[in-house]
Amino acid sequence: MKTITVKELMVPLEEYATVSQEATLREAVLALEKAQMALDPSRHKHRAILVLDESGKVVSKITMKNILVALEPNYGKVESMGVLERS
Repeated sequence: MKTITVKELMVPLEEYATVSQEATLREAVLALEKAQMALDPSRHKHRAILVLDESGKVVSKITMKNILVALEPNYGKVESMGVLERS
């Protein structure tokens, strides 16, 4: 089996969607969409947006799950385990 290095898998920072800490959720989603459209179709789509401070330093990231939870706070929560049981 071929050894794969992290360098072969990593996404260069300049290819990531980025927003400032002051950006709106809408701006973040649009930045992610723009970054995904710029990718080679054979590459895996990004699922994160890097958040930059005033000096351009990466201070955090926002994931697709973060966006979904912001739009629907109950996203990913199971209300009742009974729902999952077979009758």
